[in-house]
Amino acid sequence: MLKRKSFFSIFFLFAILPFFGETTFSNIDINLNDEVLFTVKQNNAGSVSYKSLFVAKIKNGEASGEPDLITCFPEQMELLNGGNTLQIRNRFGTARYDSRAKKLEWISRIEGIPEKNAMLSPYAASPDGKYYCHIEKTGICTGALLLTDSSTGKTEVLNEDILNSYTSVPVKWAKNSSVLIYEKNNAVYFCNPEAVLRGVEIDEKYRKIGRGNINSVCWASEKYLAYVDDYLLYRINTRELYTLGLYSGIIGQGKAMARLPFQFDSQVDKFFVNSDVTAIVVNQNQKLFSYLKVQSESCDYMDVIYSRPYTDSTASLYDAYVLWNTFDEPILWQEKLPYDGTSEKGAVYKLDSTAKQVLEIQDSGKPSVSPNGNKVAFFAGSMLYVYDVNTLKRIAQLGGEKITAALWLDDQNLIVGGERSIRKWNCLTEEIQTITLSSATAGYWNPSDYSIIAEIAGQNYYRYNKNLRTWEKVKLEGTITPQTQNGRYRIFIGTSQNNQFANALYIRSLSGKAVTKSVYNQTNQKNDAKKKVCLVFDMYDNSDGLPEILSILKKYNIKGTFFLNGEFIRRYPFETKQIALSGHNCASMFFTTADLTENSFVINEDFVRRGLARNEDEFYSVSKNELMLFWHAPFYKTSPEIISYGNNAGYTYVNSNHEYSEFDEKLLSPEDLITKYFNELEKSEGGIVPVVGGFSQGIHAKPLYNYLDILITVLIDGNFEFVQLNEL
Repeated sequence: MLKRKSFFSIFFLFAILPFFGETTFSNIDINLNDEVLFTVKQNNAGSVSYKSLFVAKIKNGEASGEPDLITCFPEQMELLNGGNTLQIRNRFGTARYDSRAKKLEWISRIEGIPEKNAMLSPYAASPDGKYYCHIEKTGICTGALLLTDSSTGKTEVLNEDILNSYTSVPVKWAKNSSVLIYEKNNAVYFCNPEAVLRGVEIDEKYRKIGRGNINSVCWASEKYLAYVDDYLLYRINTRELYTLGLYSGIIGQGKAMARLPFQFDSQVDKFFVNSDVTAIVVNQNQKLFSYLKVQSESCDYMDVIYSRPYTDSTASLYDAYVLWNTFDEPILWQEKLPYDGTSEKGAVYKLDSTAKQVLEIQDSGKPSVSPNGNKVAFFAGSMLYVYDVNTLKRIAQLGGEKITAALWLDDQNLIVGGERSIRKWNCLTEEIQTITLSSATAGYWNPSDYSIIAEIAGQNYYRYNKNLRTWEKVKLEGTITPQTQNGRYRIFIGTSQNNQFANALYIRSLSGKAVTKSVYNQTNQKNDAKKKVCLVFDMYDNSDGLPEILSILKKYNIKGTFFLNGEFIRRYPFETKQIALSGHNCASMFFTTADLTENSFVINEDFVRRGLARNEDEFYSVSKNELMLFWHAPFYKTSPEIISYGNNAGYTYVNSNHEYSEFDEKLLSPEDLITKYFNELEKSEGGIVPVVGGFSQGIHAKPLYNYLDILITVLIDGNFEFVQLNEL
């Protein structure tokens, strides 16, 4: 059931918030054959909450074997085997739907109910579906990059030590699936997936494209690969890749097409090219967008057609993509976070010498282009839209339920995953086929034949095909009254010993010896109480990282605590208001970013009181909200006297108390910093995790906010729950 002031250092007692993974059993129906239907609802990190429908067989007073899961929610989906197989992955396991046999089967299932519900790692399937890549976790926040044959399951390691990602896999497939590009040790490599899996691929050192990471390359077409190294744009013919790899020291890195008028930084920049690598759009650190063209064959500087910073006064920029129409014209697609705290929106522009906005979408998702490149699909709330890429006119739309994923099967058909069902949809004929149910409001035994009927969001009913494991919509005559007992057994919901479960499902024997047993033994197993952790975001003197932070916190349904100083509030009033409107707590980092322990400062009680009061007033004037009465000095540099001055002003001081930070002179990699934070929290009763936001002096190239999803998932896996400072 989801149903101030002791504060010492950072390790303290927190009030409990609803936490990830809490499981609720409900909707029982038992038939005369001792079969039971029931639903299981979980609150999953990074995914919507949904009810899964199970069926269990009772024998000798207990569940006979593992209850069978008969709905299949699309937390992740991939098309395999030329589109003939739809792979559906969720917290319970992996299922595959064979479109030829029209049959769904679970190929792997966990035992029991999952108690740790971090996000699933994404897969990157090849366009023909023969192969896929993913990162298999091997450490706290690292893993191995694997290439797998989807038919045989044979796997080879491409990179044995890579940072985990819950947003994308750092690979790029050729459109004909013949070549795979991947990153390793600050360089970019290519391979033939078939040769790798057969063990006949040439040595990796002869398959190196150049330095950089996956952002350094971009597929232009089946024929060409584009590669950027510092200022130079290269075009590589895919037929010459092996020659390039063998003789790169002699013949270079491909054909040098032109020079960029700025240095490309693959850590933060992205680029997109047209089909013959004669035009390019560069996104520099989500701040500057430049559309450039090759002007001659002499590798001169590129012509600047358009170059403008992002300047929308209504929203911050979260992400951006570029599509190319059949005329090789760029279409800029931006995902934005409105400053007023409302849902994300998409904005689409045609780029030339100016950026002409042609479309705005509320609550939009990432665009997906059809195999022939002529159509683009995206979902917004409960609608899926298909547009013509050339005209940007709407072709079709599909509604009915909230959409979570959409895959192009071919140039007309899409696989659409939603909160209620997974459907195949022809966007031209508008024909719809239900593949399976994602979730169910409740399940019932049909009194006439004991077939299973699922209720979906009210008056929608589906009958289960036990042999194919699929569902067909039906009209239900009359009503079905669910039963909780059948003369031999009574099924009821009781309390659970496991704090991951809101309740538990029990079987009471009504004949013979009276005995009561739980359907899942894990619900009666006591487990350790979750340790509490608070994510603290220290925003210094710019707003770098804020869109990413807010978007990820929303995805995981976490409320953070933002420490704001006067420099940030004065420079970024819209962003300050955005943080408050997003429901996050805000505390004080004083009115300046100066180091208060420097000898050049004379710090007395009046100075601290005035500094805290000024920050309160400036925050209120911008947000019309009050700061929490917690504070810390910039960089957490303080003294006992400074802390006592703040206490006298009514504030409680918050120390970091971590041995390491993002401000260390010897900068740690994100994975090392996450590991050290985690190990320190494990040894304690919990605490805060500080994440540095905007910092204009550029302390490092890999700020921790870019790896926030990894940090959150590590903490979830470590049995931590997230709380706010004001929940003490």
